[in-house]
Amino acid sequence: MRRGATATTLTTRQQQAITAIVATGDVTVAAQSVGVNRATLYRWMKQPQFVQAVHAAEADAVEDLSRMLVRLGRTAVATLARAMSDPATPAATKVRAADATLSKLLQLRELATLE
Repeated sequence: MRRGATATTLTTRQQQAITAIVATGDVTVAAQSVGVNRATLYRWMKQPQFVQAVHAAEADAVEDLSRMLVRLGRTAVATLARAMSDPATPAATKVRAADATLSKLLQLRELATLE
């Protein structure tokens, strides 16, 4: 949890719960993993500082994934370049690979623009 000062107002268990929520995407699993009742976690999720910290942690996760996608994008482009210059690669495969890569890169750009 890198953003904001809200982490200092949360308990250690709440901070662990936020990490678990972001990692699993499942409140029940997150509650179990940090040893709190699911109802407790839902109560925390009504507290503004907790919600703010969850949103900040999710934003951090998206930023991390975006950086990973950029690195993978470079690898994908290099792979596409090799495949597209290889006469043995079927044209349909080349087109599918190019379409998938460009689609993901455009989604990433859209996401970055929205943030």
